[in-house]
Amino acid sequence: MNIRFTRRLLAFSALAALSHVAYADGVAGIDQKLALQGKITPDDAPGFPVTISQSGSYRLTGNLTVPDAATTAIHITADDVTLDLNGFTISGPNVCTGNPVRCTFSGSGIGVMAVAPAGVVSPANVRVMNGVVRGMGGHGIRMLGDGTSVERVRAVSNGGPGIVVGAGQVIDSEARLSGSGAAIVGLVVRGSIAAENVFGIFVRPGGVAIGNSAYSNAAGGISVNNGVAAHNSASRNGSYGIEAVCPGTLVGNLTYQNAENLRMNGVCTVADTAQ
Repeated sequence: MNIRFTRRLLAFSALAALSHVAYADGVAGIDQKLALQGKITPDDAPGFPVTISQSGSYRLTGNLTVPDAATTAIHITADDVTLDLNGFTISGPNVCTGNPVRCTFSGSGIGVMAVAPAGVVSPANVRVMNGVVRGMGGHGIRMLGDGTSVERVRAVSNGGPGIVVGAGQVIDSEARLSGSGAAIVGLVVRGSIAAENVFGIFVRPGGVAIGNSAYSNAAGGISVNNGVAAHNSASRNGSYGIEAVCPGTLVGNLTYQNAENLRMNGVCTVADTAQ
């Protein structure tokens, strides 16, 4: 009897642990119920934000919805984290429309945040991919550490910028109807779309913009600073199509129907760029 009871107790304990945070292939699952329970990682309190304080892989297994424009959905405080949105949506109550963009709310809530307090280095090597972030009061995604990456993410109808990374990259992503600032910011921006925002794409100094499309933004389309813009398209933007702080290189870009198709501050190398 003692052996049987011990086995049952161990089985119950294992089931209880699995019901709290679901793991599959070493990946921790996150959904609305688990977010409200807390303890996704040891520092995670019940409710939002979900705090990811341990390195590893995490995956949404359902949509996440925050209660108001001031609430952040996921706060990453550890290095070396991969967050797979897995086709699901992180959403808030904000709705943004029009050109110029107007939003129902302006708040501090961020969809996915990996930013440390002033004077502390932000988490490095954080990767977010495969989903949608919409309706947040502030940024859709904001991650300022080295080696950050956002891939295949749509940021729509957020009160602040859509996707902002530090010394990192934004790949095959989209930002639309962002309420303020540049919709996409990164050191490398590739294969991405910025449409119907205030500003489109801003590439950090020395960075690269390749194969992007920026259109119907109230102000500028794509801005590079001492960097490279190659094979991008910029159209119907209220100010410039492509802006370059020189020296830099502009190759194979297409700009049309902007208030100013190509704006260069200084002398840049320009080749195969049609206006």
